[in-house]
Amino acid sequence: MILANGNKDTKIIKINCDCGCDEEIQIKKFNDDEIKPEEMEYYMSIHTSKFYSEQKGIFRLIGHRIKLAFKMLFGKEYLLTDVVLKENDINDLVKCLEEIKKN
Repeated sequence: MILANGNKDTKIIKINCDCGCDEEIQIKKFNDDEIKPEEMEYYMSIHTSKFYSEQKGIFRLIGHRIKLAFKMLFGKEYLLTDVVLKENDINDLVKCLEEIKKN
């Protein structure tokens, strides 16, 4: 599900995962009259549900963190989380991103 919200100074798009895990991506744009349009910045953040992130056993959690640490140390790619979107959600996301860019 994609939600677009905002006011004059802030535009926010929230993208929720469709699998029910409560993962969410937020894209924010802060409007400031002092910033030139070509210098405008957008902020993307990923939110994870504490309930689902704490459902692993202690040994699985420790093993996962050790793997992540080795991947980070040796410069390998790693995935912290992913978000599942359906086709109509992708279309809604494109429309929201085009609208947030215009304003």
